[in-house]
Amino acid sequence: MIEEKRVVFDTNVLLDYLLGWRSGNANAMQLLRACLDSDVIKLLCISLSLKDVDYISRSSFKKQFANSESVVVQATVSNMAPKFGWHCVDDLLKLIAMVVAVDQSTCKNALKLWEVHPDYEDDLIIAASRQANADMVVTGDQDLIKHFPDLCVSVEDALKQIEED
Repeated sequence: MIEEKRVVFDTNVLLDYLLGWRSGNANAMQLLRACLDSDVIKLLCISLSLKDVDYISRSSFKKQFANSESVVVQATVSNMAPKFGWHCVDDLLKLIAMVVAVDQSTCKNALKLWEVHPDYEDDLIIAASRQANADMVVTGDQDLIKHFPDLCVSVEDALKQIEED
């Protein structure tokens, strides 16, 4: 019997999946499909990522259409933008098997990672992923991959590993 593989999608990969205009969209969609098609992969995301997805997706949506001169487009964006982030979060919650909470212990463990990677927000992702016994964190952040090569992989490398399994 093949053991379950716990895979965390970093915020940037979640956004790549959700926002079709981002350059990583096609790869993120392919990876997500491969994960969902697998019987052994359990998709996880860190709770903090969901609040970032809400905020960043709304901002990105507005920016995507900001230069439109169409009154109809402007009215549509004004109407849809406040709901856009909520829909993105809702869509993710339908796909993700487990949302990993960030608690006081996670915050303290993240502080210990400063010498390896001096970005507290990223370190929270790593600490939470470790607490959840994640096998990998899929990210577009090359510094995370470099600083935590035992845990972090690119979308492309994750896809190769999943296809090999």
